[in-house]
Amino acid sequence: MLRRFLPVILLASTLFVSCKKSVDEATGDNSGSNNGSNIVYNVNKAILLQLVNDVRTSGCTCGTTVMPPVAKLAWNDQLAKAAYDHSVDMKTNNYFSHTSLDGTTFDQRIKAAGYIWKSAGENIALGYATEQDVMTGWLNSEGHCKNIMNAGFKDIGAGQDGSYWTQAFGSK
Repeated sequence: MLRRFLPVILLASTLFVSCKKSVDEATGDNSGSNNGSNIVYNVNKAILLQLVNDVRTSGCTCGTTVMPPVAKLAWNDQLAKAAYDHSVDMKTNNYFSHTSLDGTTFDQRIKAAGYIWKSAGENIALGYATEQDVMTGWLNSEGHCKNIMNAGFKDIGAGQDGSYWTQAFGSK
């Protein structure tokens, strides 16, 4: 299966990240099935939020950069809507980029969803089936991992369409 991903702004080569233990040890149903109110924009928000926050509160090494523990993120539905809409657009129009085919950028999508940010970021991925799989992929990419560990971000939302995933981060 083809697996591709791009972090926003930070386009880095794939490197080993010592955060995998946190992802592997996360509790809960990692199937991503639609079996409850935790499913928002085709993502099990409880699982994804737990995976992200477990790594953030433990700290990890992104590539060669040691990232200390940082505060947990809160789920934000505006960010989730922006992320989901981008995943749908990428799948519908068969492309993979932080910039939409109409030229819209991640920060514009986040603002259009109603989230007025002072800092924002985005991770995208293609080819993953579950929240745990996509998190492992993002953590094994230095740029994605640094977005996840960015202490300046306070909120997160995510959306999936098929095997297209988008994570949106922000701070108001």
